[in-house]
This record gives sequence, C-alpha cells and structure tokens, in this order.
Amino acid sequence: MDGGTENLHVYGTSRSYTAPAVEAWGKTPVALKDIPHSISVITQQRMEDSNMLTMTDAMRQINGIRVLPASTANSNFYSRGYQLTTSIDGTPNAAGTLNNASFDLSMYDRIEVMRGSAGLLQGAGGAGGVVNQVTKKPGKEFAAGGNATVGSFNNYRADMDLTVPLNRSKTLRFRTADLFQDNDYFYKYSHNRSWQAYGVLEWDITPSTTFLVSHAAQKQNIDAPYYGLPVTTTRTLWYGGRDANPTPPWGYSDYMTQQTIASLTQKLWGDWTVTARGTFYDQSYNTSYNSPDTPPNVRTGLTSYVDGGTFPNRGTNTSRSADVYATGSFRLLHRTHHLLLGFNYNSYNTHVGYGAVTSDTEYSDVSINNTAVVKAPPAGSITYNAADGAEGTDDNAYQWGFYGQLRLEVTRHLSLILGGRVSRFSEKTRDASPSPEGPWKTTANIHGQLTPYLGTVYQITPNLSWYASYASIFTPSVGRLTYNREGLTPQQGNQVETGFKGEYFHGRLNFSTALFRMESVNQPVQDPDHTSFYITTGPIRRQGWEAQVDGQIIPGLDVSIGYTYLDTKVSNPKVSDFGGVFSPRHMFKSWVHYNAQQGRLKGLSFGVGLDAYSNLRGSYATTVQGGYMTLDSVIGYRFNKHLKLQLNTYNLTNRYYYERASGVWQFNFPAAPRSFMATLRGSY
Repeated sequence: MDGGTENLHVYGTSRSYTAPAVEAWGKTPVALKDIPHSISVITQQRMEDSNMLTMTDAMRQINGIRVLPASTANSNFYSRGYQLTTSIDGTPNAAGTLNNASFDLSMYDRIEVMRGSAGLLQGAGGAGGVVNQVTKKPGKEFAAGGNATVGSFNNYRADMDLTVPLNRSKTLRFRTADLFQDNDYFYKYSHNRSWQAYGVLEWDITPSTTFLVSHAAQKQNIDAPYYGLPVTTTRTLWYGGRDANPTPPWGYSDYMTQQTIASLTQKLWGDWTVTARGTFYDQSYNTSYNSPDTPPNVRTGLTSYVDGGTFPNRGTNTSRSADVYATGSFRLLHRTHHLLLGFNYNSYNTHVGYGAVTSDTEYSDVSINNTAVVKAPPAGSITYNAADGAEGTDDNAYQWGFYGQLRLEVTRHLSLILGGRVSRFSEKTRDASPSPEGPWKTTANIHGQLTPYLGTVYQITPNLSWYASYASIFTPSVGRLTYNREGLTPQQGNQVETGFKGEYFHGRLNFSTALFRMESVNQPVQDPDHTSFYITTGPIRRQGWEAQVDGQIIPGLDVSIGYTYLDTKVSNPKVSDFGGVFSPRHMFKSWVHYNAQQGRLKGLSFGVGLDAYSNLRGSYATTVQGGYMTLDSVIGYRFNKHLKLQLNTYNLTNRYYYERASGVWQFNFPAAPRSFMATLRGSY
C-alpha cells in the first residue's frame, strides 16, 4: 500500500465496466483491491449497454442484490438477507429508507454498492450494506449528449446531458441532466407521466477551495398505481394473468420530489482536505386507490370490493443531512498512513394523513383481471375530517455521530484498518392532523452506540490481495410497526468477511471472492397473525460466499459476472421460512458485451445477460416461486463517434415468474413479460 492510492480518480470511467477506485468505503477514492469489503460498481457504460433507466434497473444487475418491488414508484433492495441503506455522494441519506419514489438514474455518474454491515460511516442503517449514489459533476470541457427511446407498453422517453464551462478560466462550471417520460406498464390501467430536472454548479473559488451546489426536481403522476397482487383463496400465487392490476383505473399516486446538495472542499497541506456537505430532501405525495376485500378465487379469479377498502392518503417526507470530515496521509516510521475523521448528522420527518371513506358501496364477483368495473367512491365521500374517522401521524427521528478510520501501513505489503463510530439516535411519534394532535411518544432513544470496524489487507502480488474484516451495525425500526402500535427493538448485528481481490490490465479488470458470516438479533419480519404489522426475530445467522468479475477481458469484450450463495438459520419457529423471503440461496447474474473493433463489423455491438435464482419463499409455504432463469440481450450499431442506435430485449424467453411473493393483500409481483426498447444515442 503506498500513498499513491489516494491520488486515484474515479472520473473518466464511463467507457469501462469497472472503476479504478470508489468512495463508498473511505470518503476518498480507494482502489477496490485495497478495500477489505465486498463492493460492486455500476458505471455509465454498464448503464448504457443494458439501458438502465431507474435505480431498480441498476440494482437488479448488481451481484448479490435482491430487488423487492414495493409499488409502481419504488423498490426495496436487500443484500445477504438484509435491507440496504442509501447515501448521496458519501453522505448518509435517510430519505433512501423511507420507501419513497426514487430519482431517475440519469442524474447519477455511477452507483457504488458495499455489501454487509457499514456502520462505520453510516451509524444506524441497513445491515445489508450501503448504496452510494454518486451524482454527476461538471467537466472542464464542453460536452453534450441525449437519448430518444421508444419501447414496449407505449414507453416514450427523451433525456439530455450537458456540461459547459461558464468562464474562460473554467473555474466556474455547470452541468444539467433532464428527462421527460410517458409510459404504460405491463399491468393494466397504470400510466406514468414524469419529468426530472437536475442542475449542478461547481466553482473553484481559489485553487484550493471548491464550492458545489446542485438541485434535482422530479414530478411523477401515476394512474392506477400498482402494489402487487393478493394471494388466492388457497393462499397461493395467482397465475391467471400477470397483467392483472387490483387498482381500478381511477386510482392515482402523485409525487413531487426535490433535493438540494451543497458542499465546500478546502485543500490544506499535502494531500489533506476538509469537506463540509449538506443535503436537503423534500417530497410530497397524494395517493388514493382501492384493493380487494376478499382473496380472488383460485380458479375463477373472482373477488369483491367495497368503497371502504379505498386507501386515500397524503403526506410529506423530509430529510436533512450534514457531513463534515477531513482526510489525508502522514508519515510515521518510514511508512505512509491514512486518516479519516468526521462528524455527520441526519434527520427525517414524515407526516401522513389517512383519509376516511363514508360510502358503503359493494362490488361482488369482480374478476381480478377486470377491476375497471369498480368505480371511485362518490364525490365528497372521501374526507380528511377527524369526525369522519380520518387519522394522521407524525414521525420525527435524528441521529448524529463521530467517526474515524485509520489505515496503517504496517509493512510494505500489509495494512491494518482501525475504525469506529459513536452514534446518538432518537425517534418519536405522535398523532397528528387530521387526528387531534397528541403528545410525542419516544419509540427509540439510543445513546453512545459504538460500531467498531477492523480490517486488514495483504498484497500478495502487485495485482492480487487478501483481506479480512469485522464490521458492525445497528438498525432502529422507524414507526409504530407492531400490532400494539409500539416501536420495535433496534436490530443489531455484526459481520466477519475474508476473501481475495485482483486488479489487472491497469485496473480495467477487477475480480473478487468473499466468505462471510453475519449474525443479528431483532430483525423485523411480517407478523404472521397480523400481516399489516411486524414482529422481531430472535438470533439469525447468515453465511455464504460470493465471487464476481467486472471489466474488459480483451479489447471490445466487457463482462460483469457474479454468483452469491447464502445460507440462513433463524431461531424463531414462527418464521421458519424467513430466509428466502429476502434473499434466495443461490443468485447468478451475468452480462457479456462485445464491440467489434475492426473489419466489416466495426461499429456493431451485441450483448447477452443471463440471470438465475433458486427458490424464493413468500410469507407462506404455499407462496413459493420456484427457481428460474431469465435472458436479456442487446444489439447496437454506432454510425460514427456521435451517433448510436441500439435495441434491448428483456425477458427474452418470456418467462412467467414472481419477482416478489411476500404479502396477503398485496406485495406479490409478477415480473414483466418479454419487452423491447429502442434507443438512439447522440453525443458531442
């Protein structure tokens, strides 16, 4: 390990499937082979070849990640059986844990995913790891690009990306990434019309001081929002038509999301820098839909609806984050060592009002494949008046903590990493408008929570390293989640991991293998007796291994291949099928892409992706999705350096399978059938 590692830059990786360094682990760029943790990166080139448009698209392609759709607007992400936390440019971001509508992928330069406990920099968070969303920054040279996309299900999309220096000295730079999309879905009735605008301004105030401010805004209007299918009368999955949508056409879900980031970076002496960053997130939403009152008949698909089953709700989600840290190296005993010291703060507030429905209309013998016969409740029958039974809640939580990471170069080939964080976490809830305002009730109050970290990396050769690490995490559960309307005991856990990492062809190809073991207590799971609420488990042990390779094997041939094996053991007999709900035992993901370099085929490109999963368990022994395999492909042609046309195909074999099976009345999601997307890409 030499001091040169800290000078790595992760920018300019857009034409590769891997990055020379990432920032998710230590706030500054560190080579993948020097990090004692499992990490994957989705680069711009990988996004482009697979035509990824959303965070869900990207996470589906990352090794070891299980995607659990939650609605038309958002998904939840799991690794090694635990939920992931999000961060923005390395700053913890509570908004990513609120089940919110997520921003489109167009505003991000790359996605870094660190699997496993990440409490060192995050404090409270998901034990599955952290998804670091790295936003686009301005370049010093003018560049412009845009895409026009047409796809299955009436999918029309246009986006553009422009970066430009604003003065002759190029100390003031601007970048914008904007899009408009109008599309249907494979399930009936649903329609989306959305736009997103992102702008970022970067100013070198002095040669050693840089200020950056960005703002993103997204508007989504979704007709007939989709939350998955109910189980049948025999508590089995519905296979009578994957395009069924329990939400009638009049349902809606509207979101307005805004996020502002401001940062100031000051270079000190040598390679020392200090950075202060603030993130401000605000979202408002308004939703109303109806869902079945009885499970659909397993043979006929007939169910019933009542107006009282309508779910009108509206609310706001806000998050405020601050992060101040210093990084740099120092010499001691003729060795170069690296130090990170910091403090971060994160708060989030949610308010939700649940409307009441005064109408009592009933609909019997409704086919789950034709819910358009269910009409909206009469005008005036949906009310947000407390006297009619409308309710509301406020939830307020915050955490702050001091953290540090010391990377000691013990010998020329051996480094030792010592780290830790001391955190304070508090949460309180209350009844709020339209309910009569009630007193605040504390649901979590954690003082001095220590999350230690210990790691080591040994350089076997200049290209190959061995590593081992110990990490811990704690995860408070937000909200009144139990049947008794109480908070859940915070989840706590730790992880040990060891493996090998290799970097070849000057960083163009990276591979890694890992063995891991995770132990935790108090993980939230669905209450089998009250399925809208949660209970906590006893001790859980998860262990397994994974391997991945990303990058360029030969000129023009890029690959991304990964395999994960996970074994779960839980002590609570009430949740014996718990393991496969969040992560299957086997996951294999692969993507191989080739660009013809010369000859008559020059300009032609084609790729294929094969993913395979073992059984996915649901909430019941009768809701099991058997093992399955899917196939995606792409073929493209580059006319010149400015223009390219490509055609992506998804689920090429038209496999009928469930991507998620975990609920009684919803959260059972069939995957989309075969679909196509043609994209014309231009750049200058």
